Amino acid sequence: MTMQSQIDHDSAQEVVWQPTDKQSEFLACDEFEVLYGGAAGGGKSDALLIDALCLQHGGLENPRHRAILFRRSFPELRDLIGRSLELYQEIDKEASYNATEKVWTFSSGAKIEFGYLNNDNDRLKYRGRAWNYIGFDELTLWPTDVCYLYLFSRCRSADRTLPRYIRSTTNPDGPGQKWVMERWGIQEDGKATCIPVDIDDVEQGTITTVNRRFIPARLSENSYLTGTGYREALLQMAQEERDALLMGLWKQGRIRGAYYANEMQQLRAEGRIRSVPYTAEAPVNTFWDLGWNDTTAIWFHQHVARENRFIHAYENSGESLEHYAQYLISRGYNLNGIHYLPHDAASKSLQTGKSAVEILQDLMPGLRFEIVPRVQQVLTGINSTRLALKSNVFMDATNCADGIAALDNYRKRYNERIDAFTEEPLHDRYSNYADALRQWGQGFDPSIQRGVTRPTRKNRPAGGMWV
Repeated sequence: MTMQSQIDHDSAQEVVWQPTDKQSEFLACDEFEVLYGGAAGGGKSDALLIDALCLQHGGLENPRHRAILFRRSFPELRDLIGRSLELYQEIDKEASYNATEKVWTFSSGAKIEFGYLNNDNDRLKYRGRAWNYIGFDELTLWPTDVCYLYLFSRCRSADRTLPRYIRSTTNPDGPGQKWVMERWGIQEDGKATCIPVDIDDVEQGTITTVNRRFIPARLSENSYLTGTGYREALLQMAQEERDALLMGLWKQGRIRGAYYANEMQQLRAEGRIRSVPYTAEAPVNTFWDLGWNDTTAIWFHQHVARENRFIHAYENSGESLEHYAQYLISRGYNLNGIHYLPHDAASKSLQTGKSAVEILQDLMPGLRFEIVPRVQQVLTGINSTRLALKSNVFMDATNCADGIAALDNYRKRYNERIDAFTEEPLHDRYSNYADALRQWGQGFDPSIQRGVTRPTRKNRPAGGMWV
């Protein structure tokens, strides 16, 4: 490692950025795949932003250097981009940032961009692209490894002087905790790991061994946060969050205060989270939430053989209703079911003079939309959904992975003053899918299904009938 222990313009100028010991260890790694993190306050985002410059390989001076940094959603990019505005302009005074494209261009022509992967399908937006450095910030927020592994195919460069790196940061929590722990061999104590991995190339007849490294970091190792009150804030959290965010422990367990913990446990115990095929002859219903944080979530559902089959789940943010209409049509499903919208979809916009349901009817004429009446207490709708989840519900493990993770993590708000959970839901990134499913729990009535193609005896499915 030849990188200096601090970044400055020249020896006579003020230091722009100086790493902690753990950040230095991360920056010095030459393994292809490295995960950095653990407890909160370890300087993860800063380390990723600096590492993406590939300073030890002359990346900042190389016009062919290309890097991209991902967060789970567009709103979550703001903090990372905001910090880059503070750092990169100081490191290279001639660097410029294109806010529309979310791309930094440095004086040499090197580029670092920012992207988001809200769901597994978003990975296809980056097909045909190439970067020699790919970074994921807060990796455990991705419920599956689909996007992560797909981006390996985008990590390439014709310039052999540039490194090929996949880098990630994370805390020891989130819906993707299980797969991240398994990939890096992380134990509950959160200690460092370095796993040898054999890559078998059957076509070439070779086996290559590479190392996959995890570097843990703690708040106590980041002197920049000493005396700021951050440690005291973490000490006041519930025990489970304190163990993860302060102590860096990777304990797997049930989410405290989770509304659907028992129901989701039952679905798994009975093998009802599995591959769920789409049945072309049966209509697809959808259940929507027009989210509190500019996020819209949709569940795709079929009622076949008296079973509630959730075949797909989709969520995105910062998009118009036209985007979601196009997405529904692009799936190629039989959309002759009923499309259930929350009560606020009937409210007219001051800008357009139309409600969300009117706009969707214009975009998808011929489809049937229903407004689910508002319940006085959200808990009433949650309890209806709990009851509905207990019978004949199946969820596709892959196509509904994000939605399943949201149901696992949807929980009650914690009141620190009284040291107890309230009955009020916590509004966070998991709320949108949970609220969308609540439209099913509150509003779905299988007796009013329409557009069902009743199969003949010849093509009737074995073991059941359409209802």
